[in-house]
Amino acid sequence: MATRPTPGLSRCDPLRTRDVRGRPPGYLADTLGTRLTPLAISTAVCGGRWLPRMQSGFIPQGVAVSGDTAWVSGYDPGPVSRRFCRLLKVDLASGELIDEEAPVAGAVGTGPVVECRHGGGVLLDEHGLWLAESPRLWLLDPGSLAVRRVWRLDDPVQGSFSVLDGRGRLGLGRFRSPGGNPGQPGRPALDWFDLDDVLAPGTSVLDTDLAVGSRSIPRLAQGGMWARIDGRTGLWIASSVTRCGVLTGPGGVRRAFLPGAEGLAPAGDGTVWAVSESTGRRFAEEGGRPVVAPLTLVDTRRFDRWPEPTCEP
Repeated sequence: MATRPTPGLSRCDPLRTRDVRGRPPGYLADTLGTRLTPLAISTAVCGGRWLPRMQSGFIPQGVAVSGDTAWVSGYDPGPVSRRFCRLLKVDLASGELIDEEAPVAGAVGTGPVVECRHGGGVLLDEHGLWLAESPRLWLLDPGSLAVRRVWRLDDPVQGSFSVLDGRGRLGLGRFRSPGGNPGQPGRPALDWFDLDDVLAPGTSVLDTDLAVGSRSIPRLAQGGMWARIDGRTGLWIASSVTRCGVLTGPGGVRRAFLPGAEGLAPAGDGTVWAVSESTGRRFAEEGGRPVVAPLTLVDTRRFDRWPEPTCEP
């Protein structure tokens, strides 16, 4: 599973296992080990953080970053019918937990109180912290993590992950498994919504009638961001399984990426924070997964040297 790293992909010193900040979950020593697996883009990896709550089974999915603070969304262990979101607020300097919210609960309009079930994507803007899951969209206070508002997503719109394009549009991604799923109709796509429409008083449902656009995305798309990399500005998508990852950008450019890659968050100066679920407890205990820091800082400034995918999700 280890891959020979491509040399010279970064201006930083490649990440060493001992330099990953935070405390590694104890189960790794008995399953995959804590030594980072060599990857095709290892020399582009500049930093890493172990995340709190992974020992108890937390699976990270999305990330938003501001300064030295990261908000990481995900879900706690359990059967699908009893799986609930957790939102972590983490100090990037140390990897330590600042605050958390679990469960995340609120009401859509005047409806009953419901709880977030997945936490597939999280974004930060002037309106607050946007938390996306398959059937709902949440807006929280980034300081207190209190819920401000909740929207229902009507099929086929889905919040498997989320993107802000910097032009007042929110993108919600539809995850589709390769074999198809009767509960997930249609092809993988990203639906765009104007934030003014979303935030309008009385709006409580986001559907294809409210969407201002839709575009196709790669299969097994797990996370995305709007960014400028290698002279290309636009939508970048992380597609992955826990043993393989691919980053796809404007014009269809595809490069090797982190196994298990999920949420993406531009960090400035050409760097990107990326979440990987590969070392989550449920996957580690199955064995055969690469060891990737669950929160990884990747340098894209030499993207033109990145290798083409060495695997396909």
